[in-house]
Amino acid sequence: PLCTGMSVALVLAALRDGLPASSQRTEQRRDVVLWSRIDQKSCYKAVLSAGLTCIVIPTTICNGSDEVTTDLDAMEQSLEKYRGRVLAVISTTSCFAPRVPDRVDEIAKLCAREENRGVAHVINHAYGLQCGTTCKLINRACVVGRVDA
Repeated sequence: PLCTGMSVALVLAALRDGLPASSQRTEQRRDVVLWSRIDQKSCYKAVLSAGLTCIVIPTTICNGSDEVTTDLDAMEQSLEKYRGRVLAVISTTSCFAPRVPDRVDEIAKLCAREENRGVAHVINHAYGLQCGTTCKLINRACVVGRVDA
């Protein structure tokens, strides 16, 4: 058994080390991880432990409620800004209220786009296994886009 942070660090290290040697020798290395912000530091520290740069993507408040969720526009802008350098996107399915699950299905679609080829999608589902709704959301993400771990 491993804690969440160590598990994420090992997944990122495996993704990094699994890149073809040619892409690691080029000027533009895949050394950036986009992380949809949650108020826990384990994923942030995991990215740093894997020797990567963490870009924190801000969240947004849902219209008509106090729910905090994924800012897909900011995610897309960051994918464009760091194009060619993004190794992975980390999303999260469970956290403390008022944070709701990231829109992992929409993030999976972003990672699957041709212009984002090679960008892995890692879902932190550490505390969501008991929730059928988030499990269905992950299944949907696997069908409509890219999910690596």
